[in-house]
Amino acid sequence: MNTDLQIMQEHLKFFTALDQNKTERLYNYLAFVLEANQQINLTSITNWEDAVIKHLFDSLTISKLAWWTDYSLILDLGSGAGFPGIPLAITYPEKNFHVLEASKKKVEFLKTVKHHLNLENLLILNERAETLAHQPDYREQYELVLARAVAELPVILELAIPFCQNGGIFVAFKGPHYSLELERAERAIRLFGVKLEQS
Repeated sequence: MNTDLQIMQEHLKFFTALDQNKTERLYNYLAFVLEANQQINLTSITNWEDAVIKHLFDSLTISKLAWWTDYSLILDLGSGAGFPGIPLAITYPEKNFHVLEASKKKVEFLKTVKHHLNLENLLILNERAETLAHQPDYREQYELVLARAVAELPVILELAIPFCQNGGIFVAFKGPHYSLELERAERAIRLFGVKLEQS
């Protein structure tokens, strides 16, 4: 068996929603990211195992939260190379994912991925978040909004919350050193009436 595929299977065995077909599609996607990264700046991570852990594993962790099954329309804000939206779209074809990215080069990459992987549950949006949030078709339309490695919390709250339905959830993927960001985000948290939970 392909060693890279074995590495992926070992690290992702925690995610029971993955079958062989989904795992192979994740493998093809990550290989495509690392190959395209030589021409387009998609990620600073170039080692295969590191990419599996820091991109795929990290993207899929949200699916282990108890409320994950409750939501079917999800926005990935500032998707970049497609994390976390594309790994989640591959793993959960019954859910609808919209990925928002301002960079035209990255959007062209995302479109190529969508075509090659036949991701019918994926919609790619090429626009700035602050612009799209004023369009009625997108403002307050999402049950769940995700943002990973986009900006510091005070900024990303102002970008993300306008997309959330009343009672919707916004999840910011953050590393272990987020306490200072939380302090700086206090004004935005009060302004938007956000209820804060940490997982």
